[in-house]
Amino acid sequence: MTINGIWEWANHVVRKVPNETMRDKTLSIDGHIWLYESLKGCEAHHQQTPNSYLVTFFTRIQRLLELKIIPIVVFDNINASSSAHESKDQNEFVPRKRRSFGDSPFTNLVDHVYKTNALLTELGIKVIIAPGDGEAQCARLEDLGVTSGCITTDFDYFLFGGKNLYRFDFTAGTSSTACLHDIMHLSLGRMFMEKKVSRPHLISTAILLGCDYFQRGVQNIGIVSVFDILGEFGDDGNEEIDPHVILDRFASYVREEIPARSEDTQRKLRLRRKKYNFPVGFPNCDAVHNAITMYLRPPVSSEIPKIIPRAANFQQVAEIMMKECGWPATRTQKELALSIRRKVHLTTTVAQTRIPDFFAATKSKNFTPIVEPCESLEDYISANNTWMRKRKRSESPQILQHHAKRQVPDRKRSVKIRAFKPYPTDVIELGDSD
Repeated sequence: MTINGIWEWANHVVRKVPNETMRDKTLSIDGHIWLYESLKGCEAHHQQTPNSYLVTFFTRIQRLLELKIIPIVVFDNINASSSAHESKDQNEFVPRKRRSFGDSPFTNLVDHVYKTNALLTELGIKVIIAPGDGEAQCARLEDLGVTSGCITTDFDYFLFGGKNLYRFDFTAGTSSTACLHDIMHLSLGRMFMEKKVSRPHLISTAILLGCDYFQRGVQNIGIVSVFDILGEFGDDGNEEIDPHVILDRFASYVREEIPARSEDTQRKLRLRRKKYNFPVGFPNCDAVHNAITMYLRPPVSSEIPKIIPRAANFQQVAEIMMKECGWPATRTQKELALSIRRKVHLTTTVAQTRIPDFFAATKSKNFTPIVEPCESLEDYISANNTWMRKRKRSESPQILQHHAKRQVPDRKRSVKIRAFKPYPTDVIELGDSD
């Protein structure tokens, strides 16, 4: 689960990146998200493939290796007694991964992680079991400089401190020339530059809309209202602001604990007139405090992992796929051969470049429009005429003199009309010989 409705807003900030820019990058992978997507996909298509999640990991890892990406797979803590799975009030603080997998027992989840770990180890991929949430550990790896971002679809990655999120489309064909496409990149820096939204604002958004650690949210608040709240009470995108402060300002204002002022905007007054169903004590209650604490100070490991390149043992990989998924040995060999051909195709194919790839888009800080925004058509015409007069006065006398020489006063333009010459009327008779 992630923030309700957040991707509808975030899709306006997402940017597509070419495959070539991903080469030689080290990216963490939210392993539990891949498990969730695999299980949900089989359930939606009524597939009974045994251990289909192993097929998902095998094929996706191969596609990443074809792009020369160095993956690190991170799983959540699979111990049910971890801090992410405990709470005094289970109604307020529900175990997020238990909910995500539809109340599956943790024993089944442990089995999935162990089998996936065995497969990835034989493929030469680094696997990390996080002390708490996998997204939080992925964010910590990026903060330590180990990785350049995370491959996930869970927006909580930013709430835990991540900065670069990548979404891959793994639905490309399996032919020898098919390659990954539509690699989408979402960065916290771009969200701050374009939308004035930072990590504390996203945590406040999660509390208002509902998230893994505060599932109920605040009723009668949607994604549009949330960003109106951030615009009025978010201190203009201040990255150091406390999420508690944003929520307390908003709640106190709409409860009329703070009087309205004459300088209040129409948007702010509109928020005040709406009716909200706040939980008891919001936002100064234990449930909100626990949720914000889990996002700001999650249990993570600050130890820098040793990433030692290790060759894959494809014989052991084939045995695992045969035992767990029922693949014949020829199936594994065929998939590996296709992967090698795709990798060669990627290294020999040059993608079509575009102008923005060479010239970054910049905005001038001292830009002034030719005509200031006007309220009416008359104001626009007047401002335009004023600008034209200023432009004429700024022209040099030499240019004006040059234009004066070319102009001939009191001379009318003459038009010469040529006489019409009719076609000859003589008839030429052709003989028989012609």
